[in-house]
Amino acid sequence: MRVDGPVVVALDGTPHSALTLRWGVDEAVRRRAPLLLVRAVDDSWQVTAWSWYPIVGTGDLDTEAKEYLADQVRLLEEHHPGVRVDTRVLHGQVVPCLRELSVGAQLLVLGAHARTGRARTGSTGVHVAAHARCPVAVVRSDPDHPPAADAAVLVGVDGSSASLWAAHVAAREAWMRGRPLRVVHARPTIPDPYGPGGVPPLETTDENDPTHRAAHSVAERLRAENEGLTVELALVDDDPADALAGLAVGAALLVVGSRGLGSFRGMLLGSVSHAVLREATVPVIVVHDNG
Repeated sequence: MRVDGPVVVALDGTPHSALTLRWGVDEAVRRRAPLLLVRAVDDSWQVTAWSWYPIVGTGDLDTEAKEYLADQVRLLEEHHPGVRVDTRVLHGQVVPCLRELSVGAQLLVLGAHARTGRARTGSTGVHVAAHARCPVAVVRSDPDHPPAADAAVLVGVDGSSASLWAAHVAAREAWMRGRPLRVVHARPTIPDPYGPGGVPPLETTDENDPTHRAAHSVAERLRAENEGLTVELALVDDDPADALAGLAVGAALLVVGSRGLGSFRGMLLGSVSHAVLREATVPVIVVHDNG
């Protein structure tokens, strides 16, 4: 994982962008990193819809995007004069554009687009998290459960390389925030007959379970490698995605690996991380085991 690249914040001009920007600025300040604000202008439809005859006057979209980003920079200069900030307008489909930028970034930040029904995150966040080459933060807030001053950073572990790397990233995030770290291992059970969240996760300790012993080892290693960091361990019997989304309510941050042990080879985003992005009500960072 890079630590010398910028924090890239993708904005789309919706009201939620204000929260996304604040979160991204705080990350840049914590990391002492430059900030890159981007807005995508997807004008590719003009070629596909009109064959080889694109519409004249596409510069209006580009100008609007540049003016929007300039306005955000002016606001930042008033409140965060020490932050190094640059802007860029991206042309094309948002997911490929952000994936290209992620190669040189240390963190890519974007907002969660609310959708109808149970899905809390639109397809853009899910696809970017799957394809990006750096950790991706999908920002959201829960006004009914704001994080307390001592709220923990949560991370889910299942023994996969992605989850173990996510644990190290989460420890760094907790240390930078001055927060405790809570390591969660959920042992899968039969599906909840009342639907996700119908029954609270059952806390359990099974010394004979090799996965529980492995989770204890992960927590002990994180304590040893991060002096002064408080590391808690939560062992529960529950669907992993439901457990993480439920236990993360009111948390400062939730960190997950991109693919767990149950994912098929070649999958870019596993079912648990996909479900967590859809259901969690706190900011989520998705980490790939390739950094």
